[in-house]
Amino acid sequence: MLRLQIAESRKWLNGFLSLVYPASCINCGTSLYDHEKYLCLKCIHKLPATGYEMYHDNPVARMFWGRVPLRFAVSFFHYRKNESLRQLIRMLKYHNEPQIGIMLGKMSGLKLLKSPYYEKPDLIIPVPLHPERQRKRGYNQCEMIAEGLSAVLQVPIESTLLLRARNNSSQTTHSGYERWENVEDVFATSEGEKYTGKHLLIVDDVVTTGATIEACCQTLLKDIPNIRLSAVSLGYSHQ
Repeated sequence: MLRLQIAESRKWLNGFLSLVYPASCINCGTSLYDHEKYLCLKCIHKLPATGYEMYHDNPVARMFWGRVPLRFAVSFFHYRKNESLRQLIRMLKYHNEPQIGIMLGKMSGLKLLKSPYYEKPDLIIPVPLHPERQRKRGYNQCEMIAEGLSAVLQVPIESTLLLRARNNSSQTTHSGYERWENVEDVFATSEGEKYTGKHLLIVDDVVTTGATIEACCQTLLKDIPNIRLSAVSLGYSHQ
């Protein structure tokens, strides 16, 4: 009875606060309805979708040809200046909004299920943060995206297999060949033999040169026999 009363009180308080301080869409500023979060439905439909999940030889997949053997690779949205996705990812990474990652992960999962090339993986592997950086941020943004994907795809997350052994600088501060150098020998695996023969789905937030995903894949391929790999990201940053 007490729990019910508390729940009702919270519901009333949230409703009251939404009337006094109505939430607004971070993109267009329109007041949001109760069922909307961060973006209004109009702006959600305007998110710059790539449609790459419908093509096996999409630009992101081609990026990895001859580099690492991926079953499938895709980015779901364009990541460009002045686009709403850029603002959402910034809020996710730097403004303590982990729910944005889960929301976008769910949206991406629904897109992936429609792909004719989707092969259900055994595990979802988020690109790891170094423990020091994760403590400062409070969470790993890629793990939040993975949570949304996991909920839709019904595939478990494994966040302890792939580790970031070195606290390298952010990829956003580098360009071109510097990105490759920045992720060299950054990743390691833990108890990799348990995952022999598994199909692993690597999850990143934004792909630019593919250096981070490639470094993850090279580490996994080196340490674990007979694995199959796929990779997805929310955004594709055009150089």
